[in-house]
Amino acid sequence: MLEFIAIAVVGLLAGVINGMAGGASVISFPVILATGLSPVSAAMTNALGITPANFFALVAIRHRIKEMAREYSKLIWISISASILGACALISVPVEVFEKIVPFLLLFATLSLLVKVKPKVDENFQIKENVGIAASGFYCGYFGPGQGVMVIAVLARGAHRKSADLNSAKNLIVGCTSIVSNVIYIFSGLVHWPYVFALLAGSTVGGTLGGRWATRMSPAFYKALVVIIGLGASAWLFEKYLF
Repeated sequence: MLEFIAIAVVGLLAGVINGMAGGASVISFPVILATGLSPVSAAMTNALGITPANFFALVAIRHRIKEMAREYSKLIWISISASILGACALISVPVEVFEKIVPFLLLFATLSLLVKVKPKVDENFQIKENVGIAASGFYCGYFGPGQGVMVIAVLARGAHRKSADLNSAKNLIVGCTSIVSNVIYIFSGLVHWPYVFALLAGSTVGGTLGGRWATRMSPAFYKALVVIIGLGASAWLFEKYLF
């Protein structure tokens, strides 16, 4: 019982951070993995449990969801299509191979939080943005943690976009993308449902709170928290699977 309560608390923390900026799966994935699940099963379980945070974070701007869905419809479909390929790749890759890859993926997701992007005018911007969103979609289907940060990094390069809208756009794109890859995970037979429900309980509440707090808190605190935990978890995975 205590294990499920602990996972729900982690889900709450991850939901708050995901609702505000993204990257919280860097925290929740190692916790799920530490329960003894295989890396592939942990990745799928974590993805299913954290996904609602992105949608509940949109409650704060629910009056603009239709407008944003139209504005970002092309990028949403690009991300979804790529995530299907990523999810299929995850299911087909042997566990032994994924164990060797996952420490690098988690480290990459953690370090991506440190990337600073400045908007700029680029005549090839749309092509680069489509490729970037496709890459983040594939990453979402294959692993997941850190995708939200990747999406914001891609969207932020658009000089025409308001910085205040980036977080909401990220939640919409990541949420829609995750739903499709999650459906594939459900039929894989590798999902640990008790942990999914524990994460769901926490991340649903956390995502709602995070969406409301997104404009009120400095990102420095939760970014530092995720980076520190992510680096520690990455070191643990390197020691566990590669050394």
